[in-house]
Amino acid sequence: MNFLKIEWTKKRGAIALLACGLVVTSFILGGYVATGNWNPWGNKHYYQNLNVNFGYCVSGSQNFCSSVHNTMYNSGVAWLDQVMQGTTGTVTNGCFPSATCGMSFIALSGSSVTLAAGDTSYGVSQGNCGAAGSEGGSEIVAANGLQRAAATTNTLLSGATGSTSVLQKTFTSTATQTVDLACLVSFGTASSASSIQLAAASFTGVTLNNGDTIQITWTLTWTWA
Repeated sequence: MNFLKIEWTKKRGAIALLACGLVVTSFILGGYVATGNWNPWGNKHYYQNLNVNFGYCVSGSQNFCSSVHNTMYNSGVAWLDQVMQGTTGTVTNGCFPSATCGMSFIALSGSSVTLAAGDTSYGVSQGNCGAAGSEGGSEIVAANGLQRAAATTNTLLSGATGSTSVLQKTFTSTATQTVDLACLVSFGTASSASSIQLAAASFTGVTLNNGDTIQITWTLTWTWA
């Protein structure tokens, strides 16, 4: 009888050990699927995500608000990554953050173009709103109140997951001008080698008359877990 008890105890121990092994294996495999790393303890966060949203409001001869899907440029995201890891004070493209350089400028375009994430979005011409890559558009640079400018509302992230940064600017038109596109850019002067675009949003053209306003709002949200 004692012999049978010992054998049964061994079997239960083997089953428990096998179950424990399966749990550990599942944990490691799950971590690899989520992170691409065989060491599940090597990643503090399983994901990190930057979400950029766009909206605009028109007032004056017409009054409405709307929001549309926007495009984030690969080169603009690469710029953010280089800035966060900036140990040399330089970036591959565009300008390194300073008193005059930061992703806090808003530009407009009257060009209806097709946006693509892979479009080159930096440099003297391609860093202009509407002119990235092969888009072929042009930025509004005339002194009609719609030329690129720093966001007048600029709230910073709190550091907590899901916190937002809002960049907002209200432009007042001093002439008749159609606006089809808005861009979030890094430099205050158009046609500059220092300029790089992070994102752009194309919308149904709005014809602004003298005295009309268009308020542009970019909202950036970081989430991680």
